[in-house]
Amino acid sequence: MRNKQKTQKAKDGNVCITCEALCCRDVTMMITRPKTKTEIDELLWYLNYNITKIFIRNNRWYLSFEGTCRYLDKNNLCTIYEKRSRRCRSHNPPDCEKFAPWYDTLITSPEEFRAYLKI
Repeated sequence: MRNKQKTQKAKDGNVCITCEALCCRDVTMMITRPKTKTEIDELLWYLNYNITKIFIRNNRWYLSFEGTCRYLDKNNLCTIYEKRSRRCRSHNPPDCEKFAPWYDTLITSPEEFRAYLKI
């Protein structure tokens, strides 16, 4: 059944069929721009881990943790596709990681963060 769905989506022009499930590879949450020393220190601590990034898009700040969704199978297909969350359902091109950088600024280390903040 899943293969039939996959073929049908490809014929319909669904670009997800040719993707390696990039959107299922990290968890992202919106944060506020850090203003206090405590907020800056907290984000610096997160950036000590190689699974963490900060990105800025359209003046909005995000904290991202790398990982893989537990419902993604070895063929990069969602095993709960019909029951997936609203957040997954709303993720669509052209805001997709596959087509272009999904950030204006990407910060991957404490040093980059300090340079960005000029501290």
